[in-house]
Amino acid sequence: MAETDLNPIDLRSFINKDRRYERAEALIKGAWEDLLLSQPWGMTTINMADVQFAEALLQADLVQPVRQRFDTFADVQQFIQQNSMRLTPDVVTSLKSRFDM
Repeated sequence: MAETDLNPIDLRSFINKDRRYERAEALIKGAWEDLLLSQPWGMTTINMADVQFAEALLQADLVQPVRQRFDTFADVQQFIQQNSMRLTPDVVTSLKSRFDM
């Protein structure tokens, strides 16, 4: 499998444009608050599964426009600062640990 291929679960979510896809797409497009306003009864926190699926979609270049990436420390810091009230602690820890030396 090439690094830009989606696994079967991710591919199904992408094709069906399901709730899981909508959450990941909202992260990439910087539209999390818009998503919450349009569907207020869903889960409001950003979890690691959301971030991982967003990263898979970014690698496969399947979502445009891209406002959020997770490639650099600056990208991650910006994401954490902009979404601090919505992130679970494991997301913050996992994202920061990528850059520990």
